[in-house]
Amino acid sequence: MPDLVPKQMLPPEQLTSSNISHSKYASSVQHISNMQGTTSRTQTQLELEIENIGAHLNAYTAREQTVYYARCFKQDASTCVGIIADILQNSKFEDSAIEREREVILREQEEVDKQFEEVVFDHLHATAYPGQPLGRTILGPKENILSIKRNDLVDYIGKNYRADRMVLVSAGGVPHEEMVKLAEQYFGKVPPTGSYTPLGDAQKAKPRFVGSEVRIRDDTMQHAHIALAIEGVGHKDPDYWTMLVMQAIVGNWDRALGGAPHLGSRLSSIVAKNGLANSFMSFSTSYSDTGLWGIYLVTENRIQIDDLVHFCLRVCAILWSLLIF
Repeated sequence: MPDLVPKQMLPPEQLTSSNISHSKYASSVQHISNMQGTTSRTQTQLELEIENIGAHLNAYTAREQTVYYARCFKQDASTCVGIIADILQNSKFEDSAIEREREVILREQEEVDKQFEEVVFDHLHATAYPGQPLGRTILGPKENILSIKRNDLVDYIGKNYRADRMVLVSAGGVPHEEMVKLAEQYFGKVPPTGSYTPLGDAQKAKPRFVGSEVRIRDDTMQHAHIALAIEGVGHKDPDYWTMLVMQAIVGNWDRALGGAPHLGSRLSSIVAKNGLANSFMSFSTSYSDTGLWGIYLVTENRIQIDDLVHFCLRVCAILWSLLIF
């Protein structure tokens, strides 16, 4: 997939090195640092240490954060926090590991490009937030992956893996006081950024939602994949749960389900009766200060796509008016 949001489209006030580097390096750092060896543990030692305690260690990158996480028995929490801290602070980034993971990232990108749902939602973000970091793809364009060097990754970590940009969270049978001690033990020496700004404050401008559209026509494809969305809300918004209720009201529908024509959603009844789509699902995706609420549709009835979109927009308009008034 090409880079959906060129760098030069960013407005000057948001064209900062941190915005560009996150979308360019975050996923690569996560791939290469995770279980690839540190200054105190080889890759084999890391794998054996995790396996010997029956734990699970993994990581992922999203549009707003990179997450390293472990699942383990409560008596092994200290060990897992220590391993995560070691990976975050002491990864070696050997050239061989970088080249090996570069191939892994490229293969992952190829797999993502084969998943129409992923491609459609990447385009949806790009057109909803054009020229902004939130509109960029997570893995980034192929040329970025091919051009990344060790110094780029080390520099990214030095600027972003800082105390005021990290959160240590636990759930389950681990007392809060114990996690505080582990944080002090393993992350106490991590320095803050030079100019500290509270997370979610003036650190970044709120993304600007833009009403626009992208249409890519390919008549060789059997199905049409469509995503419609309106501006949603962030995690802390009072209407966060309201948006989730709206999502549940619209619901999901698939004609392959046994009771598909009789599902409770009004939209599902219309779609089933008129054979407008193969399936649809509503979604409410929230970020720190904005979000997307909408419907993703798949249809082979390309003659009646306008009718399908019409009824979906009617549903969105009705629910949105109820939320406003």
